Amino acid sequence: MKRILVPIDFSNVTPRVIDLARQLAKGFEAEIHLLHVKEVSAAAPQGSLGYGLAGMSELAPMSGVPVPGFELVPQPAAESEVQKLKLEQWQKELADAGIKVSLHEPAGAVSEEILNQADEVKPDLIVMGTHGHGAMYNLLVGSATKAVLKHSTRPVLLVPGPKSP
Repeated sequence: MKRILVPIDFSNVTPRVIDLARQLAKGFEAEIHLLHVKEVSAAAPQGSLGYGLAGMSELAPMSGVPVPGFELVPQPAAESEVQKLKLEQWQKELADAGIKVSLHEPAGAVSEEILNQADEVKPDLIVMGTHGHGAMYNLLVGSATKAVLKHSTRPVLLVPGPKSP
């Protein structure tokens, strides 16, 4: 195993995904390709990239999805800054562990971009989380994991989220 693709969604399972990928990369002397897809909804109005839903914090990561009764509002700049800092931190931690790491940040539909990056990077393994945002988010976005499992020509290792108390 030489390359591991690790999609990042900033859910509560992400640290577990990165830790497992780190262990695998160390054991196999593989490089890690972190992937953060800047999601664009087909239903989103033009120019709405980076918008979230007011009043529905559980859905905020899904930019531009219209929900009756909720208006689109700009996603706080602080949130994207926190995500940027977290990505940099994970890159540094992996590099400090002696792992070659690269970051890919395409914009598009999550499952489609994961599959596109898998075609481009040609990883020996895709390591991704099963869930972690909550029931409503999983209902609307959980299909990304299903689509990757269904269409990937590469092995996929799913990491479960932490158990709820």
